[in-house]
Amino acid sequence: MSNYLIGIDAGNTSSKVVIFDEFGEIKAEAATPSMRFQQRGPGFEEFDVDQLWADIVVCIKGAIDKSGVDAKDIKGIGVTSFGNGVVFVGKNGEAIAPGCFSHDHRADDIIAMYKEEGTYDKINDLVFGTLFAGEPGPILRWYKEHERGIYNQIGGAMMFKDYIMFKMTGVLATDLNCWGGSFMFDPKTMEYSDELFKLYGIEELKDAMPKLYEATDIVGRVTADVAAQTGLAEGTPVCAGMMDILACLVGSGATGDGIYTAVAGSWSINETHSDKMIPGLSSNMPYLYKGQYLNCSYTGASGSNYEWFTKILGDRAKKEAEERGISFYKVLDEMIEKVDPAKAEVLFGPFVAQPSLHPNTKAHFMNIDSNTTYEELCYAVAEGCAFIHKYHIDILRNAGLPLTEVRLTGGTARSKVWNQIFANVLQAPIVGVDCEETGALGSAIAAGIGAGIYEGYEDAFEKAVKILPPIYPKEGSYGLYEKKYEEWSMLNEILMKYWENK
Repeated sequence: MSNYLIGIDAGNTSSKVVIFDEFGEIKAEAATPSMRFQQRGPGFEEFDVDQLWADIVVCIKGAIDKSGVDAKDIKGIGVTSFGNGVVFVGKNGEAIAPGCFSHDHRADDIIAMYKEEGTYDKINDLVFGTLFAGEPGPILRWYKEHERGIYNQIGGAMMFKDYIMFKMTGVLATDLNCWGGSFMFDPKTMEYSDELFKLYGIEELKDAMPKLYEATDIVGRVTADVAAQTGLAEGTPVCAGMMDILACLVGSGATGDGIYTAVAGSWSINETHSDKMIPGLSSNMPYLYKGQYLNCSYTGASGSNYEWFTKILGDRAKKEAEERGISFYKVLDEMIEKVDPAKAEVLFGPFVAQPSLHPNTKAHFMNIDSNTTYEELCYAVAEGCAFIHKYHIDILRNAGLPLTEVRLTGGTARSKVWNQIFANVLQAPIVGVDCEETGALGSAIAAGIGAGIYEGYEDAFEKAVKILPPIYPKEGSYGLYEKKYEEWSMLNEILMKYWENK
């Protein structure tokens, strides 16, 4: 009898349900359509929580049907999602408002209020991170200030992934990593803090918080009703899971000392682990093991810049791809490879989304003239995304966290061309994973450990994670890219004055 695991990766643009065997091979997958609402005001980034669940049900059923797997052989389900943002339900578990994505920044006024009150620094000191508007505390306070009628109905608050777990099991639960990385409890005690909720100004919601679990803990089991809807077996265990950035680390087996994980997806995520919480980082989250922390530096845009570029300025490449009958992204890779980095003058600020270097930061090209080619623009976007990762990785390096290699995940990690640019910019080996769904694999591994399929993380890595050969920096590339990065950094410093006065 074979053992199978389901990993659900709930993302900013769509969610995926992936069925793996215990050796990390994908048996089937299905994805939801985009869930984004039209913005109802500046800073609003929302989705329909009921539609999310309906789409997940369709995907689970579709993946099981496609795989041919007997549902009784599915031994566990793990769910991951982006951190921050928030989903909340009423007293009876019903949806009472749209969910909020992590880059929702309606609560910029709340952050400004915290700063004026003097509570902003106190919150940061308590959570060992840097609070921004897209996190649950500020969003919940925004509802208290601006939509009190909905706020008064809140019976449970949770993460994106936790809502899926809630619908599958009826249990309001979360994991330490995701909820801790969203600054909702004291990372020293790993418990909810009266002081923190008072600083947020949402003391009355403390009892609405989900129960905290370790990533591999079984929080509940698939109900009879959900089994009938999805084709899952009733009683299938559901584990607590983790934030997607830790799930990508797990899915790439990056737990060794000196290994960084860079997630070049919707966000520019850069992370490693240590036995200390380092002040001034984006966050210091609970890690896989007690006494250790996931040290993170990030902003809200990486691969999303490429998504924007290909959507708005990708017609030429799309036309060529159609004419040649090859992948659109293959054409873009070829265009990028044509550019000589030593002659490329165009710089790109990869800031299409928030949070960023400043609340008023916007993306931009610099040094365009009448001779600038489309290929140079393609290259500039890739290089700019690598630069924002270097910005964050240098913060971690300068904090004393050693770097020996980088495990690159996210959509752009599938491109060898992008891998080479990252290696040149970061001056470190880039190591990929032979799995295009590392986040889903990471959550499935957690479920496998909880269900007893694996003895622990290292056993799971040996069986289910397949590492690709490293890509090394090109010889002689250090000086060139250091000079270009210094120019890119100087431009951002100059623009900071403009952004501050905007």
